[in-house]
Amino acid sequence: MPKAHYSISDDNLNAIASNEKRINSLKGDAKEAQAEAKMLKMNSYSMLISGICGVQLTEKSNLPSSVSASVKGDLMDIGGLTESMAQKMLKNAVGARNVFDLHSANTTPELVADTLEAQGIDSEAKLIKAVSGDIQKSKVQLLVEKVAGRRSTKKNDKGERVEGDAWLGGLSYEELEEFNNLLADQLRVRAEMEKAAQEAADKQQAENEAINEMTSQMDAVA
Repeated sequence: MPKAHYSISDDNLNAIASNEKRINSLKGDAKEAQAEAKMLKMNSYSMLISGICGVQLTEKSNLPSSVSASVKGDLMDIGGLTESMAQKMLKNAVGARNVFDLHSANTTPELVADTLEAQGIDSEAKLIKAVSGDIQKSKVQLLVEKVAGRRSTKKNDKGERVEGDAWLGGLSYEELEEFNNLLADQLRVRAEMEKAAQEAADKQQAENEAINEMTSQMDAVA
């Protein structure tokens, strides 16, 4: 028997399609356009996440492959997304279900939107960080990973995220040597400027104190 085709609701797909058309029509770097595009993208995520909440995930916390293929196809054919964009949004949507425990078939787009807003997630970039765990990392941790790279992750048989077997990103060892040299130079200049600024401040303070002392003496004589 062929597998049943799974699809999220027409209302959700049509909303995603409408959002995508509007996003594509927004041009330039105007703050208003960027803000609207972010809002529309998050609305699309709310529609998508709620649309797949009725699907039981696999043991590894993924969508069944048949469902994933069906929804991805609908996002492309009806939602107007490119294949890569549909794949990315679907991956992030499944990640959001797992991270924020959104598994009820009755989950509405409004509930998803409220959940994301409560977590301070108002853009796709922040959602990606949340589902990858980066949102819990400090600026220093993120910078170190950008420079040195990081260990990959994978899911075990229980669907839990564990450390993987590959090293991802980071500078090459030649680039790291150049980075370390440039960093040392910058820190040296920083220290010298801070020292000079402190010496100038100390000198100015001494002069102010001398003037104040002289003024006090003159007032006493008068």
